[in-house]
Amino acid sequence: MKRILLSFCFIPFLWSLDAQENKPVIQLMPFTIEGLGLEESRFIEALIQSYVGDIGELEMRFTTPDYIISGSIILDQDSPILSLDIIKTSTGERAYYKSTYKTTTDLALKARSLVETAFSMTNPSPAVGMGPSAHEEAPQTEIPQETLSEGKILGTWRGDTGVEIVRLQPGGTGRAILSSGVQMSLVYRIDGNTLKVTQNSPNTERFYYPIPFDIARELKAQAEPWQWELFLYEEGTVLRGIKTSTEVEYEDNRIIELRPGSIREAEWTKPTR
Repeated sequence: MKRILLSFCFIPFLWSLDAQENKPVIQLMPFTIEGLGLEESRFIEALIQSYVGDIGELEMRFTTPDYIISGSIILDQDSPILSLDIIKTSTGERAYYKSTYKTTTDLALKARSLVETAFSMTNPSPAVGMGPSAHEEAPQTEIPQETLSEGKILGTWRGDTGVEIVRLQPGGTGRAILSSGVQMSLVYRIDGNTLKVTQNSPNTERFYYPIPFDIARELKAQAEPWQWELFLYEEGTVLRGIKTSTEVEYEDNRIIELRPGSIREAEWTKPTR
């Protein structure tokens, strides 16, 4: 089965919805597409991007978004399944929506309804949203615990991509062990129901493993500290939210573009005993 990661023109798009006077900023993360050919994948990619663009004006700026949307299209026994996952960054609320279509043509004709419905779930407005059809599952929502305290987050966590272990200690400090084996000092604070964690060590080349050494050396000099904003879920066993860091696009040993302030989803989990 083919697995294609589409990055929507290879830079996360941010746009604002016209549905509200104060337009929320939304970041579109790369979609995963499995089982479809490259041309079909690009066609569906362009459609979804167009549907989202119809909801709000596309903007090319890096800032903390109000919402993050990610998703996938998976071909299951010749029936494509479109899934959308939306996070409201200010509260950690999460909405998940999924729909199955008979063919990719059926998906192309009806995906607009799913995109509009998914946005209406987190940004209600009479201008968008139509209720689920016979092939759409009822939306699933997840709300983080209302209160967050130091006692609930202390201890060991399995980290997000590139982070093997995180240990949070009393007094606002912690330590992460990265996939390269190097350690990173952390500081954290609790702001309402949000855990904010920041890199507190100078950059080293090993923070960016397995990027080539010459590229990692440039990142050491220019990359901003890693930052996480996380919310507590599933009875205190999952911290989930966003990570902000400097992404790099490179070819061979030459940097094409540095993207400070790049944001992606992150999840830490409590190890089971």
